[in-house]
Amino acid sequence: MQPYQATATLAVCEATGGHEDILLCVLLELAIPAHRADPAKVKAYIKSFGKHAKSDPIDARWLFRYGHDRTAALPRWQPAEPCQQKLELLVARRLDLVAMRVQEQNRLKAPRSRLVADNIQAHLAELDRHIKALNAEINTLITESRDLALRVEPLRSVPGIGQVLVPLLLAVMPELGSLNRRQIASLAGVAPHPKDSGKASWHRSTTGGRRQIRPALFIAALAACRGDNPLAVAYKALLKAAKPKRVALTAIMRKIITIANARVRDALRQQNQIAPIPA
Repeated sequence: MQPYQATATLAVCEATGGHEDILLCVLLELAIPAHRADPAKVKAYIKSFGKHAKSDPIDARWLFRYGHDRTAALPRWQPAEPCQQKLELLVARRLDLVAMRVQEQNRLKAPRSRLVADNIQAHLAELDRHIKALNAEINTLITESRDLALRVEPLRSVPGIGQVLVPLLLAVMPELGSLNRRQIASLAGVAPHPKDSGKASWHRSTTGGRRQIRPALFIAALAACRGDNPLAVAYKALLKAAKPKRVALTAIMRKIITIANARVRDALRQQNQIAPIPA
């Protein structure tokens, strides 16, 4: 297949939960640069013009305009490594099954019928079996991948990060070790953003980031604060300084992800220094 010759061409498509994968792969084979747009950003861009009409032709025109106006700033799509892609799929499926299990456990508290209760219990047993199988597959995948396995030990050395959070971080935040502390905190949704205007200065709040990470970091922060480690000491110091518990926990969440980022970065640098020189 001959590559497409128009170097000024940029294909823009929205992320649609995987339906865009075939298109992106074809564009890659044709050597056509592509950008997978965040639907929320495209929607905000359209709203900035005061437009609300929506149809497939209208959306296509807006995607064209979005790509045309922001060509220089839009990152070009590149496929992840096959091992990374598989890990992302497995972790995403595990998250789905865990969410289903929580829903079924809540329904079991008031089933209103013995038949319904038995059905829920059978479904819970099936979900547990599938989650266990996914955990085994995820662990095998990480163990057999040199790049993924290299990141496991630095992550597990951080207080609060356990066997569930490690694969989640590897799957959802492959940038760990390649960003600075401010960038990684923002990506995890735990960076404080200012809300100042003129002489008014409001409390800074955390927002944005990848939605799967923040709840997991909250659980990790709770675990770390209950242990005997420097993060627990820092948490108690924040409480002693009259900081609200919510603010103190968010600070610990930020410390966890920034420490994890630094330790992964150091492990990667050390690996590069001792890697054998190819013949």
